Amino acid sequence: MAREKVITPTEARQGSPRRLNLRVLLISLLLAVVAAVALYSVFYLADTPISTPDPAPTQETAPGP
Repeated sequence: MAREKVITPTEARQGSPRRLNLRVLLISLLLAVVAAVALYSVFYLADTPISTPDPAPTQETAPGP
């Protein structure tokens, strides 16, 4: 029967040297920045109907009799 290795509480709390959590956080942050830049460019930099609404009428005429 194999004996289990007993580790100290400090050893149990140590992080993984592969840093998978850091990779996930950095990739998520990068994707969020790319999405924000894409949305900004669609709504504010592009000349589309979404980004450039029709101007409000400056003068209205009354309906005829």
